[in-house]
Amino acid sequence: MLIKEYRIPLPLTVEEYRIAQLYMIAKKSREESKGTGSGVEILLNEPYNNGPGGNGQYTLKRYHIGNHLPGWLKSLLPKNSLITEEEAWNAYPYTKTRFSCPFLEKFSVEIETTYLNDNGYQDNVFNLSGSDLRNREVDLIDFVKERLPAHEYLKEEDPKLYVSQKTGRGPVTESWLDEYWNECRGKNTPLPNGKAVMCAYKLCRVEFKYWGMQSKAEKFIHDIALRKTMVRAHIQAWAWMDEWWGLTMEDIRKIEQETQEALRMTMGGDSNQDISEDEDGETAKTITAKSSSTALSSTDQTEQGNVTSESVKRPPSHPTTLMPSSHEHAESSTKPSDSQKKWRHDSKPQLHSPNQNYEALASSWRMDSIVGDSDSGQSEDDDEFFDCQENAEDSSSLAKWSSMELLNEDEADPSPLPADKQDDSIFSQTFLKRAASERGRSVDVSCPDSPLPAGHVQTCKYNTLLLVLHAGSVLDANIDTAAKKSDVLTFRGAFESVMRQHYPSMLGRIAIKLVSCPSICTDSLSILSSLNPYSFDVSPSCSDAPHVTHDSIPIGAVPVLASSANGYKETINKVIAAANKVYADFIKSPEGQGFNGQICFIGDSMGSILGYDALCRSGKADDDNLESETVTTEEAIRHLDSTKLHVSAPSRRSSAGEHGGQNRLDFEVNELFMFGSPLSLVLAYRKISEPDGKSNPIMRPGVSQVYNLFHPTDPVAARLEPLLSARFSMVPPVNIPRYQKYPLGDGQPYHLLEVVLANPQIFSENLTVATTFHARRLSEASIVSNVSGVMDTLPICTINHLVQKWWGVKRLDFALYCPEGLSNFPTNALPHLFHASYWESSDVIAFILRQLGRFDFAMSMNNDEKEMSGFSPAQPREKWIRKRTSVKLKNVTCNHRANDVIVKEGATQTLIARFMYGPLDMITLTGEKVDVHVMKDVPGGEWELMSTEVTDKTGRITYTIPENKALGFGIHPVKMVVRGDHTSVDFYLAVVPPKTECVVFSIDGSFTASVSVTGRDPKVRAGAVDIVRHWQELGYLIIYITGRPDMQQTRVLSWLSQHNFPQGLVSFADGLSTDPLGHKTAYLKNLIQEHNMIIHAAYGSSKDITVYTNIGLKPRQIYIVGRVSKKHHSLATVLSEGYAVHLSTLLCHGGSRPAQGNARMVLSPRGCFAHNSSLRRRRSAKRTTSFPLSSGNPATSVLNITTVPERRSDKL
Repeated sequence: MLIKEYRIPLPLTVEEYRIAQLYMIAKKSREESKGTGSGVEILLNEPYNNGPGGNGQYTLKRYHIGNHLPGWLKSLLPKNSLITEEEAWNAYPYTKTRFSCPFLEKFSVEIETTYLNDNGYQDNVFNLSGSDLRNREVDLIDFVKERLPAHEYLKEEDPKLYVSQKTGRGPVTESWLDEYWNECRGKNTPLPNGKAVMCAYKLCRVEFKYWGMQSKAEKFIHDIALRKTMVRAHIQAWAWMDEWWGLTMEDIRKIEQETQEALRMTMGGDSNQDISEDEDGETAKTITAKSSSTALSSTDQTEQGNVTSESVKRPPSHPTTLMPSSHEHAESSTKPSDSQKKWRHDSKPQLHSPNQNYEALASSWRMDSIVGDSDSGQSEDDDEFFDCQENAEDSSSLAKWSSMELLNEDEADPSPLPADKQDDSIFSQTFLKRAASERGRSVDVSCPDSPLPAGHVQTCKYNTLLLVLHAGSVLDANIDTAAKKSDVLTFRGAFESVMRQHYPSMLGRIAIKLVSCPSICTDSLSILSSLNPYSFDVSPSCSDAPHVTHDSIPIGAVPVLASSANGYKETINKVIAAANKVYADFIKSPEGQGFNGQICFIGDSMGSILGYDALCRSGKADDDNLESETVTTEEAIRHLDSTKLHVSAPSRRSSAGEHGGQNRLDFEVNELFMFGSPLSLVLAYRKISEPDGKSNPIMRPGVSQVYNLFHPTDPVAARLEPLLSARFSMVPPVNIPRYQKYPLGDGQPYHLLEVVLANPQIFSENLTVATTFHARRLSEASIVSNVSGVMDTLPICTINHLVQKWWGVKRLDFALYCPEGLSNFPTNALPHLFHASYWESSDVIAFILRQLGRFDFAMSMNNDEKEMSGFSPAQPREKWIRKRTSVKLKNVTCNHRANDVIVKEGATQTLIARFMYGPLDMITLTGEKVDVHVMKDVPGGEWELMSTEVTDKTGRITYTIPENKALGFGIHPVKMVVRGDHTSVDFYLAVVPPKTECVVFSIDGSFTASVSVTGRDPKVRAGAVDIVRHWQELGYLIIYITGRPDMQQTRVLSWLSQHNFPQGLVSFADGLSTDPLGHKTAYLKNLIQEHNMIIHAAYGSSKDITVYTNIGLKPRQIYIVGRVSKKHHSLATVLSEGYAVHLSTLLCHGGSRPAQGNARMVLSPRGCFAHNSSLRRRRSAKRTTSFPLSSGNPATSVLNITTVPERRSDKL
């Protein structure tokens, strides 16, 4: 959900504004509704009592919006479902509006508005809290400073020129807001000179929860449907002052009634005439008037632009499909029953749609099939749409689609072109230019985007530059720069969201820049559209059959034709020149000065083809055709052994000379990421069309690695690997893991040699077609099991031959998840949908981040956690004190742990940790040095070496901080590092004031919904995370307790981190215990008696009732989930209805209170749970591809493949 608060000041009083906006809405509704295909119907307009804001006026409207939706969305919905309903409650000066669409259940727009006599300075007039307040964006709209598009500008409505004849007000200067406010503050307005200031505060919540298009759709609605509309409407409210001045509310209600009757006649009265004209073969009139949903006042409607109309000649045999008349429905709606006159809260009346045919049902089902996948996605992403045009008799096929078609559409020119024999060809320039003009006639006009907060980067701290080559999908004939910027803006926002959650060390380290590429598919689409069997838009004879969807165009042929055009080489020159300019501008800018990192290309569907050819040209110009470059197996293995390719500073080279006058890139590109690319189709065509193509190898691009990302159901995308090696047609592509389940990756091996070693049957020399089989998913176990006899099965020449022609050292084809329901969508809808999905896909972004380099996969978003992840010990590794230690620790993983420490100020601060190795603590680290580091100033403090201690015979370190080094109030990170191997353990020391209030949670009792003795990912009880977060936001210290042995600490903390539990302090039992409840009781009693802690509430299961009762808690403070015997009901509060109902109770007035005392001032909430950095590294070693193997099987020494034991993953 995207939440924005618009603040719109005007030089009027609140009462004057009320008349102005009601008049303006009525006038615009009448002017901009011209027929059944477009406009607004007023179904109900009546008073209500005891509703939102008290008493007011209720309206129910229906908008016909088919002419103003993006092309991709129109293809998903039937034409008779392109309507939106609006419910509005107007209790001025408070109004509330809700927009919904019956065919899109997961779409909603809700607008709350309040009007105040100020200049918009109040920060939280809607009393937001929690995530709503954090995620809200504030946008101040000054109607004088806003710039309208040229086609919408009217001199008589310019606020800087307009002067009211009745009131003498105006003109208004750009500095009016400060001047008027300084003069009107604290006074009754209007002043004698007519000056006044009021502000409309509008809180807009937009939700469009469908896979692949949520962020873009929500941004489109905000920027175009809402913001653009409000700017235009408020300018007109001021400029029409002489028309509404002096009107009373009675006059306004009369005007509204007249408007309602006029709209009813407009929307339904001419239907028969239109039908008869069409049946007689006369011109069918298509009305494309835009609905006036202005998001204001009683209706807060959303205006879509100016009124346009066009007449198009159609063959007599093609009847126009008209919307059913709503005359009777509107007439009956104006006489509501007594029950209807009550407040209509959340009312959603059934649409009047007698023609609900197969198409409507199928389209509704298609959208429902991708709802669930959107719901399971990340809610924080954030993460830009475009509007489009449509005519009711739009006869063009998919070629008419554009990623950014604008709202206004000029009137079509029905006059035929001169019949020139020379031009009577679909390949003629006259035809192609005309087709391109008709396809995207308003693409050259950019809609103004919402103002964005200006970024300020003072120093160059980027180590990676991503250049996005944006040329659109194969069905985009024209895309303007605004659409491309919108996509990149979404991409950048999604990048930041993913990095903030799971890759914090990369925040501020990656720069993303747009390289705008020419649209190369225009001519190809025009030609194929003309060859389309349905180019005349022939409808089926059966009236109840589905409408023709133009699926017959061979989409795969579009990129082949586009890349074979005569001007394609010049297009490559333009792309190279654009990339060089973007790069030069970046390194000359303050943010890019001194840049010395890696550069990567990211190409969309068509941009990746252009990027490939640009890279091939630059690589070939370096004098070495990479096709003939020899790469030895030993070099490839060395690449495999390294976790990341070393990237040197990008070298400069001249872009002129030596290469026949063709441009070349001025920098080295390290990697190429392709999104849904048809490059394989283009290369296959080139190979078979060239005389010696079959014998010559395919040109290798000048990059170290290529990644081909695609969705399996994408009708355009194709695999690359079988093009380079036929054997890979039997190897499935790598499945990119879902970000929601594996944010750090799932540990699949991506390296080329790993695949070869895992499938010796496929890559052996004597492979025949008869031996074909489909390889199963790769795993570490399968790789290791096949390595031992690899030299007997695979000759070294086979590996050498494969490595020489491969485009890197890793796999090339990577398949992305997409909902199964997409297979039911029409083919013409998928390229646009997939193209939009890449820019906001967390799966894609997390994958890219894992390939760009090796990271510390910290889970926290806090500054102190980022400092911990970047810790580097000052002391070098030393030899073990005991000689036997190095022998005992071979090929074992560490399992260090420590409980968090809580002490009151002035008490002894003692830190205890235990250092163990191997499963079930088989090896104890005895008599070895451990460095104790503490961060005093949090956040952003420096690590201080407090002492170096030696472990005892049980592997423990017990260190008491001296009084002169004692820490003050706060939660301080502690890191103990083993000097011998630099493994470590992280925990916290909390120094709390007296009477610190806390809330206690028993991990097993209150969080888990299933039993797991070993701690292997038990299910989370629904609503558990929300309950903890609620108490954390109220300022309470969160304490997690468990009776599990501390040897399970790593696994349990990983589980808490995986499920995003809020930060808290954790206590485990010391080893195996026969009385786990006794451990809990003793721990909590110590907090209360020794450290003056106050336990405000405690959660657990029925077993924990005894624990909480023994420490003195009252039944109202004890919350128990799960089954509870009747005899225990009087001892605790039983949450029989679950956490959801309990949370509602807590959120009610009096249900819970904020924490009291000084603790909440010094112990601020710390975001999501992230406890142990060594734990984080261990998880990253298992779940990311930076580590090829995690087994120490000696068989790997045959090919010198160095494995990475898990113990080394803790190394700093």
